[in-house]
Amino acid sequence: MPLSLDEVHDLIDSWEFNPRVDTLGPATELLTTMAPEDPGRLDVLQVIADHQAMRGDVEAALATLDQAGPTSAEDADVIRAMRVSFLVEAGRGQEAEPLLLDLRQRGPSLPSEALERVADTLEGAGRLREAMRWFTIGLRDLDPQNDLPTAEEEYALIGRWRVRQALDLPPDHYDELARITLDLRRAT
Repeated sequence: MPLSLDEVHDLIDSWEFNPRVDTLGPATELLTTMAPEDPGRLDVLQVIADHQAMRGDVEAALATLDQAGPTSAEDADVIRAMRVSFLVEAGRGQEAEPLLLDLRQRGPSLPSEALERVADTLEGAGRLREAMRWFTIGLRDLDPQNDLPTAEEEYALIGRWRVRQALDLPPDHYDELARITLDLRRAT
């Protein structure tokens, strides 16, 4: 009987938060026991690919993502964002451009996980104006003068604020909300 999604997530967390565990080993082992339709299989593939990319083996990471098979539109967007991330971080930004263009065209409908990954990657690559646009897409439903941000919006707000500071842009309403959000975090 396959593990539940919660059980898979608990396992992943136990590996990721234990400094004595090399996550790649147990994740790869778990993957061999999973059928394509098992809950959490995509999460395990993503963990494996992330660890392969962190170790500099981008080709293995991309090949791991190829094992995803048919996925929902949201999961497919996250996988494309991961591909962009792996390629840009490996200095292969030109290869990532068609994927980035495809994601950009779908911008407002992208899941927050895809937006965050692309924005973080572009920020890390020094492509700050692009990163700012990607963080801003994550704020599409937030009125900075009337709404409180969700957790995903907080992430986008703070990322956007950080990038705008690096670009030395004057503060706007979103930046003010980001500052308030950071102050509230520090107070708790």
